[in-house]
Amino acid sequence: FSYVDGSVGFDVSEKMLQFNDNCAERVVGNLEKRLPFPDGSFASITTVFVMNYVKNFMQLLREVKRILAVRGVFIMVLFSEEINDWQRQKQVSDFDREQWIGILEGCGFSVRVKEEGKLLLFSCETLLNKK
Repeated sequence: FSYVDGSVGFDVSEKMLQFNDNCAERVVGNLEKRLPFPDGSFASITTVFVMNYVKNFMQLLREVKRILAVRGVFIMVLFSEEINDWQRQKQVSDFDREQWIGILEGCGFSVRVKEEGKLLLFSCETLLNKK
């Protein structure tokens, strides 16, 4: 879901995209494949409770970096506490805060993390040298 008016929503489920009234554009696609957007096309990208459910999260992070503008911002929202059994059914990774910081920095992001309630908010800025 996008929480910003006028944004582009991207989901594997067309039905889920219809629940979001804030999207100016809705794109159905697969996070496990190349994203259907040109290089540098977004100033910001936000994933909410997504990254633990993507098998090839490194590919997705490369794609996020590719479609972000230089100095673009990637916001990754995750739960800061353990998830319940129902949510855990399809989870494919379970990294803690420090592990995610290392992964994101390894992908060339500068990372700041803030905890708000039960949420971890990773604010990741692309560095000038995108490659």
